[in-house]
Amino acid sequence: MIRRRLFLIFLAIFFAACAAKTGPQVTRIDLDADDDPYYQFLRADLHALAGETKKSTVELEKLVEQYPDMAFFHYLLAVNYGQSRRVAQAIAECRRAIELNPEFVDAIAFLGELYLAQQLFDDAIRSFTRAIRLDPTREDLYLMLARAQIGRKEYRPAVTTLKRLLAVNPDAVVAHLYIGSIAEQHLKNTSQALASYRAALAIDPNNAGASNAIAQIYLQRKQPQKALATYRELARIEPDNVAVQLRIALIYYEIKDYDRAIEAFSQIIERNPEADKIRYYLGILYESVDRNEQALIELQQVPANSSYFQEARLHIAALLRKSGRIDAAIASLAEAIEVRPKTVEFYEFLAALHEEQKDYPAAIAVLDQGVKANPTSERTFYLLGILLERAHERDRALKVMHRVLELNAQNAGALNYIGYTYAERGEQLEEAQAYIERALQVRPNDGYIIDSLAWVRLQRGDVDGALELLIKANALVPNEPTVLFHLGEVYRLKGENARALGSYRRALKAGEKRAEQDEEELGRIRARIEELEQR
Repeated sequence: MIRRRLFLIFLAIFFAACAAKTGPQVTRIDLDADDDPYYQFLRADLHALAGETKKSTVELEKLVEQYPDMAFFHYLLAVNYGQSRRVAQAIAECRRAIELNPEFVDAIAFLGELYLAQQLFDDAIRSFTRAIRLDPTREDLYLMLARAQIGRKEYRPAVTTLKRLLAVNPDAVVAHLYIGSIAEQHLKNTSQALASYRAALAIDPNNAGASNAIAQIYLQRKQPQKALATYRELARIEPDNVAVQLRIALIYYEIKDYDRAIEAFSQIIERNPEADKIRYYLGILYESVDRNEQALIELQQVPANSSYFQEARLHIAALLRKSGRIDAAIASLAEAIEVRPKTVEFYEFLAALHEEQKDYPAAIAVLDQGVKANPTSERTFYLLGILLERAHERDRALKVMHRVLELNAQNAGALNYIGYTYAERGEQLEEAQAYIERALQVRPNDGYIIDSLAWVRLQRGDVDGALELLIKANALVPNEPTVLFHLGEVYRLKGENARALGSYRRALKAGEKRAEQDEEELGRIRARIEELEQR
């Protein structure tokens, strides 16, 4: 486009210059000659139009060599270099063109663009300012100058520049949009931003960018009804804009107008049946208003290749579990695993469902499958270790927790588990304490880990040190049966049987209130209570 616009002007200047140098005989041109300047220029121009920048550059380099004083050739070569990302050469050619013709506005402007692309904002500002002085009517110069000023974080000067553009052309919609964006994003003046966006709409009532920006400001201001009205108008302008329809639906949801939100989502689905994102949102909306069967219908239609498939399947399993259809939830997750075997969340949820049914072998088998499919999943290994503990497979649980530490040496849960297990067994106590102390470095205010350290201290004979730690642990996690039991053990060893009995009774009461009772621990507590009561 640049070449076409300047082509005739260039020819007039070029031939005039040649005539001045060599006399009138230069006007006799052999159009078939490879070294004919007119023919070379045409070839360069045609190559450029065809997107063959390298070939165009070759022709222009020949012309620059033959006619080194022609500013226009240097400028065109600079443009080609710029397109080829030969920035330093582009800048050099631009500067040469400007030296030859100090009022060459296109060259000055392009030099500014090159500086702007390199984030040389000071140089860019000087170039654009100079170009505007030479041609104050060119709108693009003001816009580029404003961009350079924004790059220097000179936001108010940028606004002033854009206002100068509006003085040149009061109907420059883009200037209003730029001012609105600067006011909103950088000056944090949403009132000024709204005024600018509205000014843009006054010139172009169908400007979707201005309408969307206004709606976004209303949403930021927590004015959903005004945003909704703006988006409705935008939907009239762009009836096929799914993003606008989605905004409308989400606003209805936000203001708790669920029927209209569902209607809006459903209309989008009717027009775009393959829109898996919308179908997912519609399913979640049905779920949020307890229309669970309709939620299931929508979520089950989210395809396996969708980025929303994982979340959709997890919601399906949760809905089925909520309705008591555990077998269906298990089947749904098993099917999802076949489709996405690398999704650790599927294994974890499926294992949790089996665990709820007290089917520990099945839960363990699922997580075994999960760690095979995802051998670097620290979390899956950790959950497997916890399940093995609950299934009383403690030797294997220890091995799994060591594997967790291979994946992450700072996993406080695994460090605490290994240390506490050694302490419970009364073995490797020094090593047990080291593990627990490492866990405390990661989570220094974790009452459960502090309890573990107290327990290993007690095992090593430090009764007073254990008591101090247990008092702290009890303050952090009050009514925790294990902590209270350990506190009772310390008081018993110190001969303070009344305090010990009180701690044991609180531990028993807390343990019996739990939904999932640890009968092994409750048995130990009851035995201690019976022992002390018989004294």
